[in-house]
Amino acid sequence: MKYQTTAKKSIILILMLICFKTIGYSQCKWDIKAKKKNEIHRRDSTTWDNKLFKMDLNFFKEHKLSGGIFPVPKYNLVGENSFIGLGYDGNFKGLTINNKRFLYNCFYATKNKFNKTFIKDVEQDVFFIIAISTDFIDPEKFSHFRSLISSRNHPNYLAKGYYKTKENTIDFNAFISGDRDAYAIVNERIFDLTIGEMIFIVPQKDGSLRSMQIEIPLLPIQETKNYVEKLLRENQSVIDFYSCKSCI
Repeated sequence: MKYQTTAKKSIILILMLICFKTIGYSQCKWDIKAKKKNEIHRRDSTTWDNKLFKMDLNFFKEHKLSGGIFPVPKYNLVGENSFIGLGYDGNFKGLTINNKRFLYNCFYATKNKFNKTFIKDVEQDVFFIIAISTDFIDPEKFSHFRSLISSRNHPNYLAKGYYKTKENTIDFNAFISGDRDAYAIVNERIFDLTIGEMIFIVPQKDGSLRSMQIEIPLLPIQETKNYVEKLLRENQSVIDFYSCKSCI
């Protein structure tokens, strides 16, 4: 009887270990231990992805960019096959609604081992949306906007870019971390994206800006685009916000 009890305990322990390994493999954790380890890797040249580093250096030189770049540790060091991809989509040619023109951009990370616990069955994690009413579209050179999304801080992701109106440049930076902190900076204003993923900017005739932060349901990228355009067309609060006499 004593042997059977011990055997049962051993079986339970083995099953617990199997479950732990399965959970650990499928759900990466971006905790303080992982963050400190990643910081060490950033200083250790033996952990760097030299192919990415050379590619970034060449891009930096080719486009004569200011500032500088950092070497990046191999993505698998924070979780085997944990990086799948990033992307952005939106309307960059100008969307005309109610005699106003709009541009918008949706930034997302493809479902991976860090975000899948939060986004469930949705395939893209749309973490930042910026929309703007505008009086300037450059249909030939598209100089009215720039968009970039970067994985170089995996599992933290960075979106950045700008929109230009006739009188203003609206710069934006936004990020989401592996543990779901998310912020955006539009010009000099800080937005906590945990209370609303969409930032809607309405420039004013006096050169100032107005903003409206909107919570968006968790949707695939195409459905997110449809949702944003429906908001601009049909949501009365949004329509009132961009229809003021002082708005461009």
